[in-house]
Amino acid sequence: MMEIIFYPQNGELEPQDVKVSKEFLQWLAGSNFMAVGTDLPTKINIQGEDAELPLIKLEQGNNSNRQFLSDFLRDAIILESEKIIENLGDDPSKEEYQKLTYPLKKLHELRRCVENETYQYLQRA
Repeated sequence: MMEIIFYPQNGELEPQDVKVSKEFLQWLAGSNFMAVGTDLPTKINIQGEDAELPLIKLEQGNNSNRQFLSDFLRDAIILESEKIIENLGDDPSKEEYQKLTYPLKKLHELRRCVENETYQYLQRA
């Protein structure tokens, strides 16, 4: 499993990590998710300890990294939902269901973190 981590400003809260499969991360790598923002060395306090990490600032506003990522994730959620409807069938096995819905669950998890203004930074795996 790989992680995409969301950090609050100056260690106010614990970071939120989204664990994703290698395959899902490869899919993200080939998408616009990885094209948004620039990883910059950023000094941040994590649970009382200072660190410098390559982070993307999630600022506010219409043309912000946060807005672009939110829009991308919402569009991807729509496409994944359509894919599930087309491929699920009438009586899927538990494995089929889990395999088809995994990307949708992870996209929603990422979207919730991106849209949560508590998190000010993103670290991509």
